[in-house]
Amino acid sequence: MSAAGPQDPELSALAAMAGIAEHWTDARQRPQRVSADTLRALLAGLGLRAGTPADIRESTRRLAESEAGLPPLLAARAGTRLTLPSAASGAYQIDCESGRRLDGTASPGQAGAALPVPDEPGYHALSFASGQNAVLAVAPRHAPGLSDLTGQADPRCWGLCAQVYSLRCARGAVGANDDYGDFAALRELALAAAAHGADALAISPVHAMRAAQPGRCSPYSPSSRLFLNTLYANPLAVLGAAALRRAQAEEPGGPDGGAWVDWPRAGAKRQRLLRALHRQFQAVAPADLRERYARFLDAQGQPLRDHAIFEALDAARGGEDMPWTQWPAPWRDPASACVRRFARLHAGEVDFHQFAQWLAAESLAGAHAAGREAGMRIGLIADLAVGDSPDGSHAWGRQADLMPRMSIGAPPDIHYPMGQNWGLTAFSPRALAASGYAAFIDMLRAALAHAGGVRIDHILGMARLWLIPDGASAQGGAYLRYPLETLLALTALEAWRHRALVIGENLGTVPEGFNATLANHGMLGMNVLWFMREPPPPAPADTADALPEAPAAFAAPASWPIEAAAMTTTHDLPTLRGWWAGRDIDWRTRLGLLGPEDSEDGLRRARAADRALLSQAMGRADVAPPAEPPLADLLRFVSSAPCPLMLVPMEDLAGALDQPNLPGTIDTHPNWRQRLPLDNHACFADPAAHSRLEAIRDGRSRP
Repeated sequence: MSAAGPQDPELSALAAMAGIAEHWTDARQRPQRVSADTLRALLAGLGLRAGTPADIRESTRRLAESEAGLPPLLAARAGTRLTLPSAASGAYQIDCESGRRLDGTASPGQAGAALPVPDEPGYHALSFASGQNAVLAVAPRHAPGLSDLTGQADPRCWGLCAQVYSLRCARGAVGANDDYGDFAALRELALAAAAHGADALAISPVHAMRAAQPGRCSPYSPSSRLFLNTLYANPLAVLGAAALRRAQAEEPGGPDGGAWVDWPRAGAKRQRLLRALHRQFQAVAPADLRERYARFLDAQGQPLRDHAIFEALDAARGGEDMPWTQWPAPWRDPASACVRRFARLHAGEVDFHQFAQWLAAESLAGAHAAGREAGMRIGLIADLAVGDSPDGSHAWGRQADLMPRMSIGAPPDIHYPMGQNWGLTAFSPRALAASGYAAFIDMLRAALAHAGGVRIDHILGMARLWLIPDGASAQGGAYLRYPLETLLALTALEAWRHRALVIGENLGTVPEGFNATLANHGMLGMNVLWFMREPPPPAPADTADALPEAPAAFAAPASWPIEAAAMTTTHDLPTLRGWWAGRDIDWRTRLGLLGPEDSEDGLRRARAADRALLSQAMGRADVAPPAEPPLADLLRFVSSAPCPLMLVPMEDLAGALDQPNLPGTIDTHPNWRQRLPLDNHACFADPAAHSRLEAIRDGRSRP
């Protein structure tokens, strides 16, 4: 950030043209200005050189030409009118997916020619008499909502949220993984939740990780969002009990891993089991399973093969945690002769990683199908991370999709005064447009392949992302604009094709009008209890003698926005029990995570005041807040909101104290490692959990 002297006006103009915000306002409403170095770095990431005045003029010319031409894909909502680029006009023809043909003429106007968009959703072929062609992606007027998916005019669904690794199969279950939860535990949970009336089971991201580095376990820093974490595969569901018993004879089980997952040990152990299964499959697999596997390979094609080759190359480093950008130069190019030769010489290793993906995909599909067949009207809700790890398979295999030497993060705010750097890659909006949004569409399809819905992490990134150049602090970034309407239209179209629900994580600094835009596209936001407060009263005219700002009261659930899912908390926030006890304050104090204007005593006084305010909102103003959290009452409170869907983390159903992740920490807090205290069956049989389920159902039954 900079508030220093004048900026090169041509550099500023190019940055604005490319969608980079040179000026922005921080959380304390102070104006900020992005430095020239940051502007140049972001422009370089977009493929626009800006080192010299000549570079800036050439990049400006190239950018103007690219925006004037007809792109490979245009997206719009059904029944609207689409303004075409200046170079596209005249007679056109639309060949719809259904076989219907539409003809017309787009006459140029002051703002460009307008094209009437068909009322039929789909990916249609648009061609002009001039010879220009494009895909016309027509989205439905809105993505499928709960009313569409349930057939109810006023649905009041509820579901659970689960960190997959945290689950425990019922004691003695055949094929149970004692070290961490997997898709077998997920299937078991889906059946139990459906039996108790749940319509949905939202899960943590299950994207592919680097198999050679099982200790790197954050599900929000995946190797690739196109594939799955093979450690979660449920071999029993795909290969049968006999095959699993033979493999387990080579890799016997062990005692339960306890309260935390030991990922390096458990991951290596699971890899050995998967390799034993692969050897058996190659030797004795029946014909029907071989055919299913062959069909999977054919459907996944080269992208899966590239991912498997990356995994094989990564494993060839002997467990060394080295980013691919530091591999020998010939290995850094997926299309190089050296990489092709490696794949031929290590065909068995490449096939193993493809085989593991097949096991994971089939067993995840089975978990979703089991929940639906048991009565869930939505089934699994997948979680789509906001980015990929820069040293993962996507960044290696599809380098043109991404902005190099950039990381996603967040600018400084009241909670994180130094800003945040998430260490994730970002799609280049220019590359997306040039490729017809292929990477974005592929990612959506992968997320929806085995789910009835998707939660999109940091959906605000479809409007703008805070990008930080390598070597800069989180404060030294800038906002880059993304084509929000196009991305939302494609999301709605893919959700329509999959008959799936879309939830957007819209927490944080929300751009003005964003939530209304999300709702207009039929997508739910998130109403999280801790943030549902009454608006502050207007400031007095004379603030000189104003009293210190009082904490805002909690809003009654009846007033919560209906275009969102009601939630008690999220994986990054305290559990109900943890919030009530101030567990998050304990951790922040212990780890030195207090802000410059915070003190432990002040935070604890504020939490005590908040407990009183929440008790008042729940109608308990006449009694002091109890020492123990009234979990059932809190769940009933949130469940009574008019939102069409309520989601309850398993941690709140089980009464867990600690949250799954504490932002701002890596190894000092047991992030992404904590297991639930009870197994699936024991949790639902527990009297306390049973009373919480009754409270959820009671709140959902109220009009």
